[in-house]
This record gives sequence, structure tokens and C-alpha cells, in this order.
Amino acid sequence: MTQLIDAGPDRRHAPLLDRLLQPRSVALVGATDRSRWSSQTFENLRRYSPQVPVYCVSPKGGTVHGVRAYTSLAEIGAPVDLAYVMTPRETVPGILRQAGAAGARAAVVLTAGFGETPDGKAYQAAAVEAAAEAGVALLGPNGNGFINVHDSVVPFGLALPRFPLPGPASFVLQSGGLVKPVLSLADAWGAGVGVVACTGNEAALTAADVAAALLDDERTGAVGLFLETIRDTEAFRHLARKAVELDKPVVALTVGRSDAARRAAQAHTGALAADAAVSSAVLKSLGVVEVSSVEELVAATDLLARGVRPRGPKIAVVGASGGACELVAEKASALGLTVPELPEACVAALAEVLPDISQAQNPLDVTGFATVDPMLPVRALEAMLATADTDAVLFQAFVLPPDDTADPNAARAYFAGIARAVRSADLPVLLQDEVSAPVSGLGRSILDTEGLVRLAGIEVGITALAHAVRWTASRRALLSRQAEDRAAVVLARPDKSAALSEFDALRLLAAGGVPVIPQTLATCPREAVQAAAALKGPAVLKVCSPDIAHKSDIGGVVLNVQGEAAVAAAYNGIMNRVPAQLPEARIDGVLVSPMRSGGIELIAGINRDPVWGPVLLLGMGGVLVEVLKDVALRPLPVTRADIAEMLAELRAAPLLHGVRGQAPIALEALADAVLALTDVAAALGGELQSIEINPLRADHTTVEALDALIVWADDAVSDVEEGESNDVELHR
Repeated sequence: MTQLIDAGPDRRHAPLLDRLLQPRSVALVGATDRSRWSSQTFENLRRYSPQVPVYCVSPKGGTVHGVRAYTSLAEIGAPVDLAYVMTPRETVPGILRQAGAAGARAAVVLTAGFGETPDGKAYQAAAVEAAAEAGVALLGPNGNGFINVHDSVVPFGLALPRFPLPGPASFVLQSGGLVKPVLSLADAWGAGVGVVACTGNEAALTAADVAAALLDDERTGAVGLFLETIRDTEAFRHLARKAVELDKPVVALTVGRSDAARRAAQAHTGALAADAAVSSAVLKSLGVVEVSSVEELVAATDLLARGVRPRGPKIAVVGASGGACELVAEKASALGLTVPELPEACVAALAEVLPDISQAQNPLDVTGFATVDPMLPVRALEAMLATADTDAVLFQAFVLPPDDTADPNAARAYFAGIARAVRSADLPVLLQDEVSAPVSGLGRSILDTEGLVRLAGIEVGITALAHAVRWTASRRALLSRQAEDRAAVVLARPDKSAALSEFDALRLLAAGGVPVIPQTLATCPREAVQAAAALKGPAVLKVCSPDIAHKSDIGGVVLNVQGEAAVAAAYNGIMNRVPAQLPEARIDGVLVSPMRSGGIELIAGINRDPVWGPVLLLGMGGVLVEVLKDVALRPLPVTRADIAEMLAELRAAPLLHGVRGQAPIALEALADAVLALTDVAAALGGELQSIEINPLRADHTTVEALDALIVWADDAVSDVEEGESNDVELHR
């Protein structure tokens, strides 16, 4: 990961705030009473945007939606900021040019049948060209438009159950069908929204472009994304950098399949670095918060947009239900949050306010005595805030009143007491509901008036809090991380037309600074015996062939060989067994290397992802690598800090630091070897598809590459060991 740099000027982002999202007038081009889309868009604008002039444009003129219909944009004779286009696809390029001539600065194209269909790509290209020539910012096609709650501008083609409440969380969705679920959840939970935009086919403007524009708005605290694909990685990286610099998180729910899902899989690295895993690794490296459901998307974006920034993972809980406290503790622990024991001073402070039947512990159950003394939980909260060692407090001892409550004033008074305690704290204090039930109008009013933040249920709410903790830590790390200047490695380029044997691959790595095991290529038993004798210890003999990626399954490896007779027998055995099983394989000879024992076998590889480019894979290696699948991924370039993070993510991470009396491995030497591997990959550039070291053996003093495999980009060499194509389809 490189040092965070200034996001730079927005070549298309900043103008979108006024060009697209804040139009002063809208023209519905292709308006007709026969279209539900047209009728609903007109109704949304009239109902929710009364201050915005709306013009209907129809070739026949007359009256549409009860107002005059102009025959063209030019006939309107008044400024038009936004053209909402609903005409047949073949007419769209011409309409966009007319829109530019009429002064429109942006267009939403609702019409479908463009790039999402085989015969529509040419129409989409023509629309993009026309928009560029006309100076019109193009959103869509095949998109429903947007809902700008802050400015009450709603050029949107679907019915809204009711207008959303304003709030700091905005959403950009590649699926218009998810707008209603997002708005329904936000409304039920009392969460306001700023802008909800649908990007459709993203022929011109992408979700990253629109999201970056929203981050420029001081009213935006966070942006949630639903992504089926990322069409512009440069724009997305720019968005992520801006989010970190402004402390306005980007939350992403990703699905879909990669358009380029064919990849060489001779190396384990290519098979393990599947698109979904790579996407998650890239998002993590950029600081983007990744979620797994629409509920999580809404909850996390809302919480982060409200500025909740826990300093760390420690939480304390004040509740009135033992069961709920236990559920919170279990969920928190599963998500990497901690529920620490209370310090003695806190226990003493709580003992002064709690009834005898309540135990001063974390989570704290004040018991049903709260029904007798309603302010007991608030006093316990105050004691907790004054003395507990925690990064956030969850307050469960509340019930939001329904709209028909008998005494709304009493309810307001109770929450005002909670709010006084919350305002005195220098850490997040969050109301924690047991379930994500809807909030009444009165409940929403109380929360808004008192500035209280509610987590909607244990499952979704605690997950959102965990995201807030990770965002805070991730942003801190990204802002402090410095790029590492490394001298470029210059290598003699091998012949890309031919696959490399293990011998050639290890020599190439050694030339780039990677520590490799000593090896000698023997072409007869006598040479093998001489090479083994020079080792003064047990040897390993392996078949050397550019056509055999995995050798052990075909008897191509003999371990722990010592003595002239044994070495000669091992050599002859390999040269008899392998040709018999793989008669078409080219065999260069047999590699003789010293036998290594002990230590830990790792895998380090780099695979070129079709979307994000070179991606580093690091994890537990050896023959069980694809069974264990204990690996971590990062896009290049990486630093030592990245490598340390990757190792810490492994399930087997404790083994690296020594267990049961074993010495820890040489972590600095391991980082040196991995960085040298990235240098080699950089030197080979676009010619490289994947490069893998497996195993990369490490002990407490040394790190060595014991085997290596290099696959060139667009390499069509078959894996003769498997007897079938070496390509696999990888899905996101």
C-alpha cells in the first residue's frame, strides 16, 4: 500500500453536486400518460419538488400529465438544468445533443436496452459520445434517477411510500430495485438519508463518481454503495482516498461476477485468489467498509454517517435483561469486540447505585428493579461512564414509546435524562435495542430531539458498531502509513514463449533478491551423486520439467536421500516413473538440493487480477495449501506493515510466533523475501500472470524458497500432470 496522497482535483466529481444532483429545473423528455414511469416521475417531482419547474416534452405536443407538452427541448424557451430521458434508445443520442443545446448540464436516461443487451452496446457508445460532445453529465442509461432529500429534488421513476427524512447517510446503488428496501429500512429505523442515486449501466458516470461528489457535500457523513461491478478502478481508488482524508466512510455491499473470469491456474495462487477474495482484499486495503446484506449496509452507513468513532474495541453494556446482555456479549466477541471486566473503582461506584440483587459486572444487568426505579439504569450509566475502562457503552434499558403512549411527557423526560449522561461522555454511548423493530413517530422525534443514536437490534446493530471500530483503526493506519522506496529490480527477460522449469524459476527469483535453496541440475546419475556429495547431508531429488507444475503426486520427488547408491537409485527411479506417466512432458533432468526439516512451510505468490492488477497472496503453504486455504491477500504495492497485517490474519498466525517451546520464525527475513518477490513481479510487468513460491520455508533464522512456479500472461500451456486444461472459471 502506498502512502496516502492528496486526492487531487475532481475532474468530474465536484461539478456533479450542482450539475446533476441539484437541478433548478427538469424536463421529462418522452413524457406520456401511457407510461407508468413517466407518470410516476412527474408525480414525484410535483409532490416532493414543488419548487422545481418541470417541463414535459412529447413530439406530439398537447397536454401530458395535465400540463402543456412541448414538442422539443428548444421550444421550452426557459432554462433546463436536467433532462430526464425516456425516449426509445435509438433517439437518445440526438436527445442528449438537443439537451446540451438547450442549456441542460446533466441527463438521466431511464431507457433500457443499451449496454446490458447484446445489440445495445453501439447505442450506448453513441449516447456517451453525444453526451460528451454536448457537455452533458450522463447518469445511466437503464437507471431510475435519484432522490435528493436534502434539496427536495426527486427525478425518480418509482413510487415512494413517503418522502424520506433528511440525514447524513447517502446511498449510490447499481440496482434501482434496491432503493425501496433501503428507504424502507431507513424509515423503519428512524434513519434519515441525504441522497439515493441509481447509476444503471454507468455508461459515463460511475457509482464512484457520484459517491465522490456526495463526499464533497458537507451534509454527507458517509456513503453506502451497492456494487455489481467496479467499472473504473482509478475513480474508485480516488473515492476511497477521499473518504479516508475527509473521515467520511464508504460502505460497500458487493455482488456479481467478473467479466474476465478465465485465469491460468497452474499455480495455487491463481486458484486461491478468486475474484470475491481479491475484491474484499482490495476494499480492505483501501479502507472501504465491506458489508454482507442490505440491512448491514443501511445500519453501518447510518452509524458511521452520524460520526460514531470508537477509539478501540472495548465495549461496556448497561441493560435490564440478563439474556439480552449475554446475546450482546456473544455477538460482540464473535466480531472482534471485547467486553472487559470492570475496574475496581467502577465496581465500587456501581455498588453504590445498584440494588443488592444486581451484580456489578460487564455486561451489567440492573435487573427488573428498573421497573420500580426507572432512573436506576441512568444512574448506573453515569457511574459506568465515570469509571469504566471502555471505548463505547451500549445502553439497553429503554423502550421507545409508541405513538399512542398514555404519557409522552414522561417518556421524553426519561430520554432527556439519558441524553444528559450521553452528552457528558467523551466516548460513544449508543442505545441498543434487542431487535431491529420499527421506531414510532414519537420515538423518532425523541431520538432526534435528544441527539441519541440507536442500534437497530443486536445482530445488525453490533455488526455496525464493529464496522465503526474497524473504520476508526483502519483510517488511523492508512493516514500514518508511509510508502517504502525500493530500488527497481532489473532482470534479463526470459523467453515468454516457453514455460519455465522450477530450476529456471528459482534462478530468476534469486537474481531478483529472493533467498532460494541451493540447487544443481543433474542430467545423469553420476552428476546427481556428485551434487549430493557436495551437500554433506541428506538431499532432495525432484524432476525438473517446464511442463510439470506439481511433482509429488507422480513420484517426481524423493526426500531424505543419502549415499551414492541411494542417490543414483532415486535419480533412476524418477527418470523411469515420470516419463511413464507423462510421456509428452519435457524433462530437463533432476534437481538436487539439500534436505530441509523443521520450520514452517508458507506460500507467497502474486497473481494478476483482471480488474485490480497484481495481488499478493501470503499464507500457509505446502501440499495442503488448497485444502487449508489459510491465506491473506493484498493488492500491490505492499509495505512491511501490510505483510505483518496479512500474517496476523492467518488462522495459523500463532505458529509463526512460536508455540510449545518452538522459536518464532524470522519475521523480518520473511518480509524481506516477500518484498523481493514483489520486486521480481514488478520487473516482469505485464508479461507475468502469476508467480508462486510454495513452499517458502521459514524457521527462526532463515527463509528460503524451496520451489517456484511462473505462469506467463495468456499462457496456453496445458497442465500435463492433470491431463486437462489449466484454466478455471472464478466467480466473484
